Amino acid sequence: MMNFLSRYEGPAYALMRIVTGFLFLCHGSQKLFGFPAAAREGAPAWIQYGAGGIEFFGGLLVMIGLATPPAAFLSSGCMAVAY
Repeated sequence: MMNFLSRYEGPAYALMRIVTGFLFLCHGSQKLFGFPAAAREGAPAWIQYGAGGIEFFGGLLVMIGLATPPAAFLSSGCMAVAY
């Protein structure tokens, strides 16, 4: 029996990748550029710029689909450390 949702597998995967990358990109831009405006937590600068850079550039790479596996691995490691 053919799975009726299998034809949506590719677009659903792409949509999930784009949305996840965009969310990472937004959080990274908050840390690096202050846009959109966010309250600063008072974390040291090296943490803000390190995590912000990983989130911004990792999210950008995941969103456009360029070097997605290494960018997603690095971004998930950043989130594991944040947790």
